[in-house]
Amino acid sequence: MKFAIKRLFVVVILLTSFTCNQEPEKILYTGPDFVFFDSKPQLSMYENQKTPISIPLKVSLAQTENTQVTFEVIGDNVLSGSDYKVQTPSPVEITRGKYLATISIVPVDNNIIQPEKRTITVRIKSVSNPKMSAQVITEVQIDLLDDDCQPTVPKISIWVGKVNIQGGSSTTIGTGEGGAGGICGGTLVVTGNFFTDANPSSRMTIILNQNSVNPTKGFASVVRFPLFAGSERYEYEASGTYDETGKNCHSDESLGLSAQGPRVRI
Repeated sequence: MKFAIKRLFVVVILLTSFTCNQEPEKILYTGPDFVFFDSKPQLSMYENQKTPISIPLKVSLAQTENTQVTFEVIGDNVLSGSDYKVQTPSPVEITRGKYLATISIVPVDNNIIQPEKRTITVRIKSVSNPKMSAQVITEVQIDLLDDDCQPTVPKISIWVGKVNIQGGSSTTIGTGEGGAGGICGGTLVVTGNFFTDANPSSRMTIILNQNSVNPTKGFASVVRFPLFAGSERYEYEASGTYDETGKNCHSDESLGLSAQGPRVRI
């Protein structure tokens, strides 16, 4: 049986009281129409991720003619072609009657340690329709994160992202991320409902210690942690091994983790 984390979307409705003889005030937006990035202004991506990052570009109201939006991509400590590739040519066109187009950027992986901050900024420059303007979010900054560490550090980046949490015959979904020191700190932190989705989520810290003889393998141990948030009575801990080549961690305990793509088992 698979247990999926349920996302709860709460819609708050504000009600204005009025008598039966009153009508609520109507507020109409009269323009001008505009284009904007339907995105958070700050994003991030690891250089070794295979899927491009896509930034939605929208118009506030569907137009009766095609709209061309010119954009620019500015890099800081990055080079186009060497660190990233823009898959969407500028200008990008939003077809008449439609609301959306996307700008896609894919990172370029390398084996060079680059600890400096690297950013890619995508910015709206102009719109073909003179009656429209760029408003709200007009630029998005992407932090390009390095996945390369010193040779003596386990490759935590292998297990970053969505993970399947295996406990006996059941599986749920969690998220893996670098612990103290980021992905080059030697620890992986996994957040998820390890003990069925009927219980609160927990954070599991896995310490990876590299084998000095075979640097792609080593020992893995789970730091003791409460089963549920706020609990001090019930705890869990485990130890085992990991293999970067096989992309898995494993122990004799009943709880296991398998990453989507890479595999983890604890």
